[in-house]
Amino acid sequence: MTGSDDTSVDPNEEQGVWSLNGGELAEQGDVETYRDDGVECLTYSNPFSLEVERIWFDGKVVFAVECGEVELEFDDKRAVRGNRVAQEYQVVYSVELDEDGKLVGDEEPERVPGQYNIYDSVPGMEKYSPLWQFNYVVVPRDYRPNKLRSEEDCLTSAYPIEKSTIVEN
Repeated sequence: MTGSDDTSVDPNEEQGVWSLNGGELAEQGDVETYRDDGVECLTYSNPFSLEVERIWFDGKVVFAVECGEVELEFDDKRAVRGNRVAQEYQVVYSVELDEDGKLVGDEEPERVPGQYNIYDSVPGMEKYSPLWQFNYVVVPRDYRPNKLRSEEDCLTSAYPIEKSTIVEN
């Protein structure tokens, strides 16, 4: 069954793999994960008017919503204690972190305009978490936006990476 073969859901069913359209449930069949151009095949009505952002994952564009910053405990290597976090890379011209891995003062990193952030995982992967630890990839001014499109690109780029203790959901 494909997404175009959706059928109505029995009103006695409590849960399932369904799509919703105007409050009407339909069984959802197999859906392609990515379009041919590498963009995630996502339908999302955004009922709470959240900001949606484009993110790179393994050279493909996926979509995400941010639900706010979360305070977690870290060890001295900036590894989280007691929670699993995924890694998010933000490509910046500059960033200043204090000894605790937090941004200095109210200074936001100087982001590269037009560059999408980069995720190391997506739902369904073992290392996925809805909690994202920020890593800042510091690039020179002549960097071309979106040249980095995956965690591997970041890690093999030779650009310095500043690991923070900033976590968002």
